[in-house]
Amino acid sequence: MKKTILFAALFVAAFTTNAQAPKLPAGTKFKVVTESNNITSMSMMGQDIELSNGSKVYQNFELKSVTGAGYQLATSITRIAGSISAMGNEQSYDSEDASLKSNRMAAEQLKVLNKQIDYTIENNKVVNTVSETGSEVLKALIAQSNGTADQAKYFLTLPAASIKPAYQWSVVDNKPDAASESLFVIAEVTATDISVNVLTNVKLATTLNQNGMEIKQNTQGTIKLKRIYDAKTGLLKSETGTGGLKGTMNVMGQDAPIDAKVTTKSSVVPM
Repeated sequence: MKKTILFAALFVAAFTTNAQAPKLPAGTKFKVVTESNNITSMSMMGQDIELSNGSKVYQNFELKSVTGAGYQLATSITRIAGSISAMGNEQSYDSEDASLKSNRMAAEQLKVLNKQIDYTIENNKVVNTVSETGSEVLKALIAQSNGTADQAKYFLTLPAASIKPAYQWSVVDNKPDAASESLFVIAEVTATDISVNVLTNVKLATTLNQNGMEIKQNTQGTIKLKRIYDAKTGLLKSETGTGGLKGTMNVMGQDAPIDAKVTTKSSVVPM
């Protein structure tokens, strides 16, 4: 991979930090709603196509355990909704729609619902999932959110002395389906909030099932995120992001170059 601005920033200014345990105790529960939208421009069989894809994913979380080396989270996706628009046709879906449950084309998307998975996080990385089902759920989240589904983002676990403006650290997480290098910078600290800017270079090789149609994407690009954490508890309060990805999309055996613009928004509510 060619060097990017991100790699230069990592080389000049960033360093890896050892994270601590979350401040909140085991048993802490919270809900997360994540909205993702992207507009993808592609060319297939001599025709220019613009595909608009929006999704809204509802998740429940529980902090199961905390140790000196890391912590374990449990999560389940309770609802998925969204819409797809292309060539003048638009389709909407919502897992709470009773008619969708009998739609065989939607079965692939719905199979991840209400499947609780446990996974372990160490040094801001997911290092283990308990089951194969859990791995599939995480892959589904990555595909839905264009690589922004960082499951280690929900707790800011820095040492107290490091929580100050301009402090920065880096995380590299390389998996076959989603490789990323991220630079984190604390932008602002107040009595109530800690603001963190994240610059992520991501490379995706994901497969997404949309209404029974298998879509394979190989893309790479840069995502910019802003995260707001609760200054007292370290729990994420909100996240917003924008970015762009370029690469290829394979639909029904046809490869097409794509250029995607991505926006995301997450909100966290303690339970």
